[in-house]
Amino acid sequence: MAWDERVLRHYALNDEAGRLWTTARGELTRRRTWDIFARFLPERGQVADVGGGPGTHASHLAGLGYEVVLVDPVPRHIDQASAADSHFSCQLGDARDLPLPDASFDAVLLMGPLYHLADAADRQLALREAFRVLRPGGRLLAEVISRYAWIIDATAQDRLTDHGIWDVFDLNLRTGESNTPDRPDEVFWAYFHRIEEVAPEVEQAGFVHERLLAVEGFATSLGNLKELLQEPDHLLRAIRLIESEPSMLGVSAHLMAVAAKPVD
Repeated sequence: MAWDERVLRHYALNDEAGRLWTTARGELTRRRTWDIFARFLPERGQVADVGGGPGTHASHLAGLGYEVVLVDPVPRHIDQASAADSHFSCQLGDARDLPLPDASFDAVLLMGPLYHLADAADRQLALREAFRVLRPGGRLLAEVISRYAWIIDATAQDRLTDHGIWDVFDLNLRTGESNTPDRPDEVFWAYFHRIEEVAPEVEQAGFVHERLLAVEGFATSLGNLKELLQEPDHLLRAIRLIESEPSMLGVSAHLMAVAAKPVD
């Protein structure tokens, strides 16, 4: 099954529009992502939300005054985003071949392409396209999934006795692939990054890599996460204290690379 078919199947079977709103883990991811946006995006300007799904982040940023263009390969997401908010524009498109002009954006978000593109060459195409459409000095925020995310998540879900789970863990650790290519029933097709891989990938595309941040950090699997989110400012502050601590990065489900396009 081709990459695009897997992505379409995954998002046909899963409610991406509700993922960041209906669970404690989704709320944590959303709040931390917006916290990172607030500190590392330029104060104003044009933002390309590449792989922006049904528009959660695009709507948030448009509400803050940014001019946002959302690009996504899933027609359902484009329909959802267009229906949900008229304050940003939407285009059907692929991160590897963006329907956007050169040097036209102050920031580019890659909140999904770098893990849905399991092949390294495809990830480079996406990063180079982000580089192309950014203005000199523009900022890239690119999200990846940690190599250890599924092991931690499956343990938290009490799935360690599932059939074949240890073979999947072995595959994750050896190759970074979420599952085997010959399993068309496994529709979440992704690449899980090692910490040390992220900066070289970003720099290979021409960016200056500035930092790697844990998105959810250690809070990913806290048993009292729902209660802590009732007063989220305290939890967000605690995560922020060690968001870039190298010894802690691997426990975060998602990681955010912050990089810039050189001025010269």
